[in-house]
Amino acid sequence: YVFGGMHLLNACIEKNFGVVVDGNVEVDFSGFETVVDLVGGLDIELSKAEASHLNAQNGNWSLKAGTNHLDGAQALAYSRIRSISNDEVGDFGRTGRQRIVLSKLVQKAKTMSLLQLNDMLTKVLPTLTTDLTDAEIFGYLIDLFPLLVDLKINTARIPADGAYFMTMIDGKSVLVPDLEANREILKGIISP
Repeated sequence: YVFGGMHLLNACIEKNFGVVVDGNVEVDFSGFETVVDLVGGLDIELSKAEASHLNAQNGNWSLKAGTNHLDGAQALAYSRIRSISNDEVGDFGRTGRQRIVLSKLVQKAKTMSLLQLNDMLTKVLPTLTTDLTDAEIFGYLIDLFPLLVDLKINTARIPADGAYFMTMIDGKSVLVPDLEANREILKGIISP
């Protein structure tokens, strides 16, 4: 992405995983916080270690183990936790937390009216980087709104367990995916 933007990212994904990307939307940290705040925050289950980590980052927070109602800044900080004590999954834990937040956002969107979603989209669009036009994005909203109620979100991680190995390259810890195995897993996820 850093060397060729969305175009090269799409080419990379297609070459390595056989998936053609129809459109990209990038949300920066400010936009992420805005979206969470516009839906009224998210109820997220925090472990004791996650709550302690987040409270240590911001002395004004008093989060606890269990369900907490997170605002945009808190949800962003939660999504960015890279490692915490007793976190054996490391960066996979971070991407797992990000998937939890995205799933919670979809759950909240399912309770909103088309008017509310349209209003939110109008406020969020200026914070997005995308290769889609505003008209395409609003068109997707109108086309997909009737499907939102029955929408079921499944999340997954690539590289999948058992489909990569870890090694050191140039002194850095690197995951080397089994591309063929991950392609097949991804196909099964996208087209079950």
